Amino acid sequence: MRSNASFGWRPLALCLLCAAWTIGPSPAYAQQSTAAYSEDAIKAVFLYRFAAYVVWPPSRSTDPVFTIGVINADGVADELERLLAHHMVKDRRARVRRISNPGDIGDSMIVYVGGGGTQALQTVLAHIERAPVLLVTDAERGLDSGSAINFRIVDSHVRFEVSLAAADRAGLSIRSELLSVAIRVSRGNVEGSYER
Repeated sequence: MRSNASFGWRPLALCLLCAAWTIGPSPAYAQQSTAAYSEDAIKAVFLYRFAAYVVWPPSRSTDPVFTIGVINADGVADELERLLAHHMVKDRRARVRRISNPGDIGDSMIVYVGGGGTQALQTVLAHIERAPVLLVTDAERGLDSGSAINFRIVDSHVRFEVSLAAADRAGLSIRSELLSVAIRVSRGNVEGSYER
């Protein structure tokens, strides 16, 4: 189900994470105000912008194409395809891979699981194991189930929470700028978690 949701964030956070709206957007994006964007469109922008604040191992820096895999979220995949047609990711051409089987994850550097509950997430986790893949979910207890970033809807705004432990297991580092605008950062068994 698609719903309208605004960012509802401080201007700094918008600059950090949503610059895609102001740096050469496609006409379809440019003709709308942020309040008019659908939830799917906002999540697509987040997925695109997350890449700028995540550090992958050097072995992944040679991939010629930056691939974002999407599972059970056709609306988000549609919005990502429109967005990535006009933007590069980490100085590379970017593409969306619609995944119906975890075996199709392939060289995806970000995988978004938009539905299917805990079972779908566990199937993906079992397939990628400790591969350097940023796993993003849209579940009630996504971090507890193993994702590195989980979307939450808070007061009709799309927000997100981060698990540093999950990112570390995947061999990824998440920059402090991203952590500073998360509504919750879980540090695993090391320091508990904090919320803002």
